Amino acid sequence: MLTLDGYLLAPRREQFTLAVDTYETWSLLLPRSGSFAFEVTGVQPGSARFGDLVICPPGGSLHRRMQSPAAIFHARFSTSLQPPAGRTRLHDLDRLRADLTMLEDDFTDLIAAHVVTDLVLMALRAHREQPGDKLVQQATTYLHDHFTAPDLSLAGLADQLGISPAQLSRRFKSAHTVTPVQYLRGIRLQKARQLLAETNETLQTIAEQSGYRSAFYLSRVFTNHTGRSPSDYRRASRV
Repeated sequence: MLTLDGYLLAPRREQFTLAVDTYETWSLLLPRSGSFAFEVTGVQPGSARFGDLVICPPGGSLHRRMQSPAAIFHARFSTSLQPPAGRTRLHDLDRLRADLTMLEDDFTDLIAAHVVTDLVLMALRAHREQPGDKLVQQATTYLHDHFTAPDLSLAGLADQLGISPAQLSRRFKSAHTVTPVQYLRGIRLQKARQLLAETNETLQTIAEQSGYRSAFYLSRVFTNHTGRSPSDYRRASRV
């Protein structure tokens, strides 16, 4: 369900080492103290303090700036789940404190993987508990069920649901913080990453299984949104 690619438990500091970074996998920032301003690609900018979890999707850029000196937990991970991008306010702060205590007492790969998994699950739960939009839920399910269809379009999806493309895009972004087109691309690129890392299939076969008509088009989209070609990603994943 989740593979940890890297993590850092940073002590209290007055500024980030990097003001912006782009990640090939999911990434998260969790303030243990202090606060910081952030901007994630396709998401409303904001600020985060203890109890907030900031998640950046694969291929997205994460801008950050300290507002007050902060201690931060940072992690990069791969997952088949779809965590909510941007800031999520976690509801169970006692559980969050227990996770952080485990990290501070026994900072190992196993504990870090457990904590990141728990943070993602708490974020998903908090997101689900927000007032729902049934039409957006139908649209989301449809995208997951039909992402391999290369003809899938915003107009076609809106027609299926009996709503205009503009209304669907507005309501979908309100719920997910990204448009249906961006969400669909995320699903497809995640599938492509999985196939590149776990199989020896040709790029054309991977393209077809990920919802793209050709290896050329997949390669262009993959490179534009991850900063690395599919062949480079496959080689790095096999090291």
